[in-house]
Amino acid sequence: MPTVISFANMKGGVGKTTLCVNLAFELFSQGNKVLVIDNDPQFNATSSLLNPKTYIEKCIKTNQLLTIYNIYEKSPGVGKKRKKINPSMFCKTIWYKSNNESISLDLIPSRIELYETLSNPSHKEYLVDKFIRKHANDYDYVFIDCPPTPSVLTLSAFAASDFVIIPVKPDFFSTLGIPQFINTLADFKERQIDQHDVHPLGIVFTDVDRRLPTETKQSMNRVEKAIEESSEDLLVFSSRLSHLEVFKKTLWQAVPVQRVTGRGTKGKTLATQELKAIASEVLDEIEERKEND
Repeated sequence: MPTVISFANMKGGVGKTTLCVNLAFELFSQGNKVLVIDNDPQFNATSSLLNPKTYIEKCIKTNQLLTIYNIYEKSPGVGKKRKKINPSMFCKTIWYKSNNESISLDLIPSRIELYETLSNPSHKEYLVDKFIRKHANDYDYVFIDCPPTPSVLTLSAFAASDFVIIPVKPDFFSTLGIPQFINTLADFKERQIDQHDVHPLGIVFTDVDRRLPTETKQSMNRVEKAIEESSEDLLVFSSRLSHLEVFKKTLWQAVPVQRVTGRGTKGKTLATQELKAIASEVLDEIEERKEND
């Protein structure tokens, strides 16, 4: 089974997708087979990895490539036998190693219609977990990009995950999402019905001003204070992701920062170094958790 990690915070605009997508590419570049699941109706992870023309043609117009929506909202099988799920219709290979195509970075895209799941959430908390267990056993890591609200989409990600990484932008409003996240995860763990357990892996600061002005330091201190006041023992990773203009370029090109080309790539080397450092800390923490279990 793969190690499944959700990227979640109950506050939007904190760099969840940026960290999820670029960290996924970093682990892929180290020789891991990685799947990114876009579990957000805003489909930001999809936009970050999938060329818009391909997305419109294969997902929107023709349904050649199915999305996370089709996992939650299966077509009714009244009067006929449901077709078996073909995982290749969900997983789009974005990158693969030229010398070993079995090592790849794949994507299950999302679409705006996923909002429909929020209006009819009953009995859908374990559908993503079921899909991963049945169709994603050959991956080393599965990353789930979550929406910034407590809903069946977030709970389904928790149900499928071994760990949760909490990206936090060091400003006043972003830090307010920490207590709500802790409460949401605790409520889910109290109500879960299977033997699967999910643990917060730690907090990663994102979009950090490299000059570390006073307000940034104060926000970081507020996060640590919020953790101390909670009953949850949360790790704050020392590695962080800086505010770099090159990340805007990744959106225009729909590629991870490590693959940005052309003009305007200042900061690419630093971003890559920071992602390597974050990946190293994350993998070390996962290894330590597994040894202690």
